[in-house]
Parts: sequence; C-alpha cells; structure tokens
Amino acid sequence: MIDGKDNLARRVAALGLLDPTDRPEEPQRRAAAPLETLAGLRGGFLDNRKGNADVILEAIRRRLADGYGMTDSLVRSKWVFSAPAAPEIIDELAQCDFVVTAVGD
Repeated sequence: MIDGKDNLARRVAALGLLDPTDRPEEPQRRAAAPLETLAGLRGGFLDNRKGNADVILEAIRRRLADGYGMTDSLVRSKWVFSAPAAPEIIDELAQCDFVVTAVGD
C-alpha cells in the first residue's frame, strides 16, 4: 500500500496539486530565539492577499520602523492564500532578521 500512496503523491504533485491529508510525521520545529532589539534590523512581511492583510502588515511595518528602530523591510505577497509561499519568496524572506505574516478577512 505504501507504493500506491507514493504513486498517488507523485501523480498529485505532477498535476501541481497539494495533498490536504495529514502527514504521518510533523517536521521538527522550534521557536526562534527572541530578539533583544529591532534597532538596525531588516523585517520581512508576508501578505497572503486576503482582505486587509496588507493593511495590517503595513501598520505593523510602520510601527516597527517608527517605534522600534527597524531600518529596512521587505514586503512580499503570496499568489494564493491557501498555498505555501513560492520558494523564491521564502529565499528572499530568509535574508531578513525576522518575518511577520498576516491573514486577512
């Protein structure tokens, strides 16, 4: 049966679809170390393109720059709110010191 699941996964991926079923194992995740300050740091902001996500992120971006000394920012948007961000967006955001994301509606 594992071969059947692997074959199905390959066919689904070939169609550009995402498999919504649970994964057998969750990848190991850990919380990032807290930042001592935002002064001089670059923040990344990821918008999921739902209503008002961009408004929320812009308000947060301005507040972090004006009130906490963040000196640079990178704003990116996902094309489809329910899909993961494209690898090139993730690569760009990985160059930031921290990332904020918002879900609107």
